[in-house]
Amino acid sequence: MSEQKLEVFNVLDFLNKGNELEDILNKKFGTFSSAEECIKYLVEEGYLEGDVEVAADVEITAEYISKNYVVSELKDILRENGLKVSGKKQELVERVLPVLKEASDASNLDANVDAKKSFNNLELTDKAFEFLKENEWIDLYLFALVAFRFEDYETYYNASDAGSVETALNFCDEILSRALVANQFLVFIDALSAKAHVYAYDGDYGSFMDYDLQRYIIGLNPIVMDAQTYASYDIISKANILNLKSVTENLDMGSLKKRFDKIWNKSHIKHATVPKKTCFKILQRAIDGADIEELNFELREKFFNKKYGIE
Repeated sequence: MSEQKLEVFNVLDFLNKGNELEDILNKKFGTFSSAEECIKYLVEEGYLEGDVEVAADVEITAEYISKNYVVSELKDILRENGLKVSGKKQELVERVLPVLKEASDASNLDANVDAKKSFNNLELTDKAFEFLKENEWIDLYLFALVAFRFEDYETYYNASDAGSVETALNFCDEILSRALVANQFLVFIDALSAKAHVYAYDGDYGSFMDYDLQRYIIGLNPIVMDAQTYASYDIISKANILNLKSVTENLDMGSLKKRFDKIWNKSHIKHATVPKKTCFKILQRAIDGADIEELNFELREKFFNKKYGIE
């Protein structure tokens, strides 16, 4: 149910920001079998209301029906036309086919037996706006915390007395602490990145840059790393570099070198895998547009492979 709540929020928020409902029809859904099924749910639950426009400009074939209609819709059409509703989906499709063909040919399509649906006349209801306001904390989850299970964060949020941003930062701190104790390095750097994005969401781009710099530094100097994790590990994260590049190019954040030195000291690197000077030079090259895959190969060959037993 929590995952469905997340999906409903995502769609309603998408529409509330001025996007067209038709734009979601090609998106993948997790808890709904299709975008159409999601829209049908939103209408039935009172989140969307309005007329459904109908067009008959598609060829009605068994393949088309099978692709665009779920079993419950096929049974509704059959039931409304006094036809048998039992059987497998393909049997239902064959039974529905002449009904939809006849309706399409007559150009007098009912919304329940339409050939092609246009949903742009549907609008958000008061219930939808209330849902968005009540669950506005989900927007921060989608922006910064999607690396972690929604159900876990929902439980944490509901138990917190703090505001949305403070709750998210506290959540990240708990993940960081647990990851250190459990030697879960990948979880640790994910939490650093998440914390950076919470600050960005709040408009604190100085803290955003600091935590993204720490994620970069520790990424090149893992606290703990086993051979199995290393086998699929990207030493430099493209997303991390894009974040740092965007901030340095678009905001006046002062000297990158001074900020890097400050965060290096804060990170307490005791046994560096990549020396501090090299680490900063690589960062500059990455921000200046060097190929990240080539940089990762270079780092593996020079600093990592021998350390992790790869000849």
